[in-house]
Amino acid sequence: MGIEVERKGSVATAKLNGVLNAETADATSNALAEIAFEPDARVIIDLSGLHYLDSSGLSVLIHTVTRSRMSGGRVLLLSPTPFVRGIFDVTRLNTFFEIVDDAAAAEAALSND
Repeated sequence: MGIEVERKGSVATAKLNGVLNAETADATSNALAEIAFEPDARVIIDLSGLHYLDSSGLSVLIHTVTRSRMSGGRVLLLSPTPFVRGIFDVTRLNTFFEIVDDAAAAEAALSND
């Protein structure tokens, strides 16, 4: 699992690559906490390179979004792969997460908050 974090103004983007499962969940959770749990954090989690996600990975994403919202932040999920999007659809988490397919639109949405 690889995580690359980039900041543009007030928006942080975390690009996840590889597999998010029980083995990588703790490290991923810690990395996301550093950018998403700040008060009023604006975060994009880019899922275009995430090839596999299990229940531990879902838990990381749910926890990250929930904690961010509790501190006045906002997290968008960007471009999930078809496999990951299918998991969101089957679990109906597509109604919980804010999912976008266009990076520029995501950055604009968070910059205007």
